[in-house]
Amino acid sequence: MSQQHAAELCALLVNDIYGEVSSKVVSILLQLGRLPIPQICHHIKLNPKIVKQTLVVLVQQHLVTHYTHIENHRDVVYYECEWMQVYELLHAGRIIRAMETRFGSDGALIISNMLQLGHARVSDFIAASGTSTKTAVKASKPPMEPPTATAAINGAISAKIKTDTPISSVESLKSVMAEMLQARFLIPVQDYHMHPSTDIINTMRAQLTAQLRGTGGFSVETKLSKEVEKQMVVKLAEMADGDTAEHAGMKRKAAPTLKARLQKRQKISVYDEEQEEDEWEIDEEIVLRVNHEKFLVLFRNQELVSLAEKRLGKSTAAVYSQFLARIEPKYLRCRPVNDDSDDPKKKIKLSVLELSKSFDPTIELENTIALPPKEPTKGRKRGYDSDPDPKANGKSKNPSGKRNHGLDDEVLTSDHGDDDDDEEDEWSHDDNDANADPEASRKKKRMSMIKQHLELLAEDSFKFLRLESNRGMGEWSVNYKELGKLMKQIEVEKVVEERFGGMGTRLLRIIKEKGRVDEKQIATIALLKQKEIRATLSGLHEAGHLALQEVPKTATPQVSRMFFLWFYDADRATAALIADIYKAMSRCLQRTDTEREKRKSLLEKSERTDVQANMDEYLTKGEKRELDIWITREEKLWAAVLRLDRMVLIMRDF
Repeated sequence: MSQQHAAELCALLVNDIYGEVSSKVVSILLQLGRLPIPQICHHIKLNPKIVKQTLVVLVQQHLVTHYTHIENHRDVVYYECEWMQVYELLHAGRIIRAMETRFGSDGALIISNMLQLGHARVSDFIAASGTSTKTAVKASKPPMEPPTATAAINGAISAKIKTDTPISSVESLKSVMAEMLQARFLIPVQDYHMHPSTDIINTMRAQLTAQLRGTGGFSVETKLSKEVEKQMVVKLAEMADGDTAEHAGMKRKAAPTLKARLQKRQKISVYDEEQEEDEWEIDEEIVLRVNHEKFLVLFRNQELVSLAEKRLGKSTAAVYSQFLARIEPKYLRCRPVNDDSDDPKKKIKLSVLELSKSFDPTIELENTIALPPKEPTKGRKRGYDSDPDPKANGKSKNPSGKRNHGLDDEVLTSDHGDDDDDEEDEWSHDDNDANADPEASRKKKRMSMIKQHLELLAEDSFKFLRLESNRGMGEWSVNYKELGKLMKQIEVEKVVEERFGGMGTRLLRIIKEKGRVDEKQIATIALLKQKEIRATLSGLHEAGHLALQEVPKTATPQVSRMFFLWFYDADRATAALIADIYKAMSRCLQRTDTEREKRKSLLEKSERTDVQANMDEYLTKGEKRELDIWITREEKLWAAVLRLDRMVLIMRDF
């Protein structure tokens, strides 16, 4: 990894959780690339035994992968650091909170232990759980240096979760794990999870090339290469998605005893017995790990719902949340390897009818959309052939049924007033049939309200939804690619406005829209003087938000005879911004370590059990005040880190 600040951030994260030795190993692997154990020991000046024990922990946590290479007729194992997995340590708190919301306290305890264990066999996890998952951590957790700020990493959210809350039963534990497996928050560990992706791709390409060349169907090497790349895309997509079968990682429950079968037959009819489906449970022999890619999909939906709430209000955002939650199981990752979202046949769509079947009944939609006010009937202009009282007569006096195009704007407005009456009729939903079947009328009315909220989302300038067809009261889809670009643009403009004010944002939008333009053109479009924008343009260029191209006027390039064109390179600007964010996060963590080191003796004293039992007796007023200052500063620094992490998610992962 070439980014210095990202490597520094990863080393600080590992140091905060796994200790100094693990941090040194990760740091040297990030700086020098893959290395064998002798070279790692040479660079960090440590005993091979300690390095091997450290690598065991890091491999268990999927922070380091390994690859065996044959050199001089002997196997040499190289180790490589997966920096993206190291960065995922920051998301522990958000992951635990999401699982607690969806699966309750059992789900939160399972995922928190999985995050600490790296991966675990289901049978071992259940056997070690005992009466609480706290026992599981103590029994199964690999030896590592004690964490120094795990509560800070998990944030205030995970601090609220009680890790010693007992699980109700083994069946409950297995049931929750099965649900998390089916939702793909947990996935089975495969062999390729333990090896570097580069080596896996090279091995796969070599095998495909040898296999296709052996068939003899490719006389030209170019055709062979194209076919290999085509099959590589398919295989890499399958490898990234994993086993997508409905009952992957599950097994059928053992056949019940004869007594249980007889009791069951007495309770159900013959027809029900024929329709009875097989019961499934989680396979206790599989090894599970946390699927961070699926959690990125969940975080992306949360950001979109938050953005929709700012734009359209809480009620519409609640409907949008239900829509995204319904299509969430069909998205396995934020950025698929083989992106076919533009293919109409493979688009993921959801109709209002399907959404209404699983819509949360506790969400209140009554009176959440205000109808446009009716215009007064008095003083309204009408055409010569318009009906003075259309409601009384029920028919128009225009026999042709054609609209008069010579009417002025006020006449057109009065026509829309009749449309408003039609909208009110849609809200009423067959009041005559309400007495006959009030439940059906209520469902139709609720579906109509859901549809109107979806229409608001589609008509917004941000295009949260896209109408695909009219089946089932309308089929809708989400264009995640365009929404991702939009969220990036919003974050970039926020940063530019904070650093360079409104003028910086204005100039950035002009250059982004017009393409390559010189300073004079920018000043003309922005209605400003060149002297006023020159400093801002230089600042944007220095920060990496803008790029500059030199175009010579003559064959012999000279500075005085050149056009200097400003333009916006999205990829370059995004990379520069992400690097700045990594640097800011690293500085926050370093400041936290510095503040902790200043108060090392006080913190050690406050962590003693006898002091915690009676703080007033053992701590002076000055020590209490200093402890409060430390807690406040630590919370502020970690809050800043988590806000910056949100920006990284939007700019890099969504």
